[in-house]
Amino acid sequence: MVIVLLCVFLVASVLVYSYHSLAHFQQSPALQSRSTLIVTAHPDDECMFFGPTIAALRSHSKTRIHLLCLSTGNADGLGTQRKKELVKSCQVLGIQPAQVKSLDHPDLQDGMNQTWSSSVVAAAVKNYVVKNKIDTVITFDDHGVSGHPNHIAAYNGAKQAASEGSFKLYKLVSIPLVRKYIGVADLMPITVQQVLNKHHHLLMLAPPGAYLISHKAMRQHASQLVWFRWLYVTFSRYMYVNELAIA
Repeated sequence: MVIVLLCVFLVASVLVYSYHSLAHFQQSPALQSRSTLIVTAHPDDECMFFGPTIAALRSHSKTRIHLLCLSTGNADGLGTQRKKELVKSCQVLGIQPAQVKSLDHPDLQDGMNQTWSSSVVAAAVKNYVVKNKIDTVITFDDHGVSGHPNHIAAYNGAKQAASEGSFKLYKLVSIPLVRKYIGVADLMPITVQQVLNKHHHLLMLAPPGAYLISHKAMRQHASQLVWFRWLYVTFSRYMYVNELAIA
C-alpha cells in the first residue's frame, strides 16, 4: 500500500509540474507537425519504447501518426504472427492500420547478429516519407535504448535519410541503466526540469491513463509475453515518459 501511495504521489506531482509547462511544450515543432512517422525496428517497439510519445502526440497535437517497422521480427520464425500483432497494438494506441507498415526486406531481418545497412534503412525511410508527405520522423538514438544493433541501425538510416531529405528528425534519448527500470520514480520534478533545461530536448509525458493503454497494446503481442517482458512493462521508465532530442 505504501508503494502504491508513493507511486500515486510521484505521478501526481509530475503531472502538476509538467502540465505547468504545457504552453512551452505545445510550441515544440514536434507537436506542430502535420504528419509524424515513428520508425521502429521490431513489432512491440512501438509500445515498449514509444508509448508516451504516441500518447502525447495524440493528446496535444493534431498530427497524423504513421508507424514504419523495419522488420517483421522473424528471428524465431514468428514474423507473420508478429506482423498481425503489430497492427492490433497500433490500433490500441490509436494508429490506423492504413498508417502502419512492416517490412520484410532480405537485408533487414531481425536478429542481434544481423547487420543492417544504413543505406537500405535510409531508402526505406525516404520512400515512406515521400509517399506519405511526412514532415517529422521519430526513432531511436545511436545507443538504441538497449544497445540492440537493429535499433541503432534504425537511427543511423533515419539520420542518413534526414541529411538527404527535408524532414525533422527526433531521437529517443537512451538513459543510464540505473534509471531505466525505476519506472515512475524517475519522474521527479527535478528530472523533468533537467530535461526542460536541455536545448532542443522535449519531454513526452504519458497523460493520465496512457500507461494502461500502452500496457494493453503490449498485450496484443501475445507471442512476446514472456515473464521478463511483464517485468519490463511494469518497471521501465520508457512506459511512462520519453525524452526526445533533435538529431
